[in-house]
Amino acid sequence: MSRLNRQQNNGNGSGLWAGVIVLCIGLFIFLRKAGMDLPDWIFSWPMILVLVGFVMGAKSKFQGITWFIVTFVGCIFLVGEIVPMDWNIRRFLFPSIIMVVGVYMIGRATSRKQRYDEVMSDSSLNRDDFLQSTTIFSGTNKIILSKNFQGGNITTIFGGTELNFTQADIQGEAVLDITTLFGGVEIIVPSSWDVKLDVNTIFGGIEDKRNVPPVMPTNKVLVLRGSCTFGGVDLKSY
Repeated sequence: MSRLNRQQNNGNGSGLWAGVIVLCIGLFIFLRKAGMDLPDWIFSWPMILVLVGFVMGAKSKFQGITWFIVTFVGCIFLVGEIVPMDWNIRRFLFPSIIMVVGVYMIGRATSRKQRYDEVMSDSSLNRDDFLQSTTIFSGTNKIILSKNFQGGNITTIFGGTELNFTQADIQGEAVLDITTLFGGVEIIVPSSWDVKLDVNTIFGGIEDKRNVPPVMPTNKVLVLRGSCTFGGVDLKSY
């Protein structure tokens, strides 16, 4: 399937779920205007967050943890709307949520490091074809020169990471795993590469700034996977 068709399909899917959310909100408002006694928490922002988390889960077939975190955050604050809570308890909710995200990231990073160490233990592989980068409270700028890039993982926490692949090459498909928390990642790829985005965002965003070339089959595919929480990922091409 061409890049253009994939973008159209992704856009249609996103539009469908957005329409479902708007329809539900409109239905609740209609029922309330019709005189039904609906509780105020139905129209609260935590309820919207729960709906968004459920939609994210449905789109990903409830795989991964991003949808769960969004739903969990919404449920925590929704309980506060339904059952009055003392402020001394509610003030600990946000740091507790941050700690849950942190535990998830630690577990994810540990699992990725184990896989990376297994790959590196294979003497037949070239270490330069794999990328391992961790940036915390700092900045990282790397130019990848591998002519057979095979993937890797990057972690950015309270910092920035810039990866330049314009002098690199891919033979087939390579997977780059991204974890971003309160940080930014900029990835520059050759315009001839096809890039598949599979990054879950929580209060973050992904911006595709590539100069899209004419639609044509290509065997050079970079897959971006992972999560972006309170941060941003920019994708560019030259």
